[in-house]
Amino acid sequence: MKPRTPKKLPTQARAIERRDKILSAAETLLLEGGPLAVTTTSIAQTAGIPVGSIYQYFEDKNDVISTLYDTAYGEVENEVVAALTTIKPGLGFKDTHEQLIRAFWQAARAHKTFRPLTRWANSQRSLWDVTPGPESSLGQLVIKTLEIAGVTLPANRHDVMMLTAVTTLSVLIDQAIEEDDEAVADALIEEISILLTGYIG
Repeated sequence: MKPRTPKKLPTQARAIERRDKILSAAETLLLEGGPLAVTTTSIAQTAGIPVGSIYQYFEDKNDVISTLYDTAYGEVENEVVAALTTIKPGLGFKDTHEQLIRAFWQAARAHKTFRPLTRWANSQRSLWDVTPGPESSLGQLVIKTLEIAGVTLPANRHDVMMLTAVTTLSVLIDQAIEEDDEAVADALIEEISILLTGYIG
């Protein structure tokens, strides 16, 4: 899937309202029937606007869903950033990192659209497209976790260790988020922490 190039965001109040109405309609359809229920026709009908209006703000239905996904991911990450500010330094990497994963899991599970949107993104894009790199916001969360835990990566391996840690964390968090049994998810989070502590700690 080619990288998404969003259309220019509207600046006039009426245009902003219409774009928001399109996104709200798409979110409603997503929650009611999943990604397959989200089409330009169904969005237009739900929003009460002409189909052509959608193309003023989005390339197609996938662009609409991608926008919802980006927004949802950002909201979840903001929750995790807030949670990280409450972690006391000196806990060690495993406990600090486990709190990061648990915060991500809780925020993702509480978000009404994060799971269906993540499933959609994973089905539309290659593993490399959906896996964030060290420079991503998830990478920044890992760096913050290392700082809180007082861990410094070896300079000669820093970049490759960050790439490995962020890639592993991204894939395994997705697995934990998909788990409906909270006890199993909790065990997965513990295993993720043990795995990365053995690698980094």
